[in-house]
Amino acid sequence: MKAFWAGIALSMCLLAPRAALAADGYLLLRLDGHYVKWGSPTFGTRAALRYAFVAKPMRTDGAINCSSLVPVEPLLAASAIAPDAFEHEVAAAFALWEEATNVSFTRTDDAAKADILIGAEGNPTGYAFTNVEYEHDGAGPVRRIAKSMICLNPTRRWKVGFDGNLEAYDIRYTMTHEIGHAIGLDHPSPSGELMSFRYGESFRALQPGDVAGAVALYGPRGAPVVASAPKAGAPAPDMALR
Repeated sequence: MKAFWAGIALSMCLLAPRAALAADGYLLLRLDGHYVKWGSPTFGTRAALRYAFVAKPMRTDGAINCSSLVPVEPLLAASAIAPDAFEHEVAAAFALWEEATNVSFTRTDDAAKADILIGAEGNPTGYAFTNVEYEHDGAGPVRRIAKSMICLNPTRRWKVGFDGNLEAYDIRYTMTHEIGHAIGLDHPSPSGELMSFRYGESFRALQPGDVAGAVALYGPRGAPVVASAPKAGAPAPDMALR
């Protein structure tokens, strides 16, 4: 089975979106023309994922984003954030997506078994990025995600909560946004949704478009599991295409 590393432009306030706002306020991620999601390559089906914090430097040759991951402890020390507080905020970010759609997240200490890896950038740039690896083989419009990596810039200032300073990013807001990319969502607009690419401090929870996009991928929370076989030629959910 061949895997393909594809980079996504995810710095939340630096880059313009590549498609118009979808009618429902979301935009699904497309890599090489394919929609991507975890679990079954069928829209509206659930997924169960594991995440881990990197404990030692990691290098992923070929990755566009997060190719060099390092532990977050120096980043936290520089911003005076306790490790327990950081882990709590990350768990809260995952919980927001769990409450919105039929996807679950479990933390593991084994990075080799994690679906989503979290660390600091070894080569700092921007604010925050995500890299998505998807399975290149398959049929139909959707491909399975194989691995996602989320990285934060350790030279930037980070915080817990909003204080009006838009130069320092809130951990929970940032991680919720990046997790959205890690599960298959793109930037729908400059602002208005948590998945929009411009950082703001008007809200700290998922907005209607964020929820609609996650449900398009994984179904509503608690929905029954459907057959996992891909639907060849299945149409995409209603959205603006790039």
